[in-house]
Amino acid sequence: MAGIMCRLCEHKYNLELMKLYIVGGGGCLIRHFGEYDPNRVTINDDIRSAFLFERKDEDMLSTPY
Repeated sequence: MAGIMCRLCEHKYNLELMKLYIVGGGGCLIRHFGEYDPNRVTINDDIRSAFLFERKDEDMLSTPY
């Protein structure tokens, strides 16, 4: 988890200001082996939710204003 957080900080992620959402199978590893603040990190390990999230983004891009 520390490596993931370091990588996020390199991209200007601020743990104190933003909540982290982890979607997909990797969340299971973090839930069982990582150290994190459950008030700041939301883990959704439903693999289908990652697909639905991606699909929603595609729909938003194809919708004209």
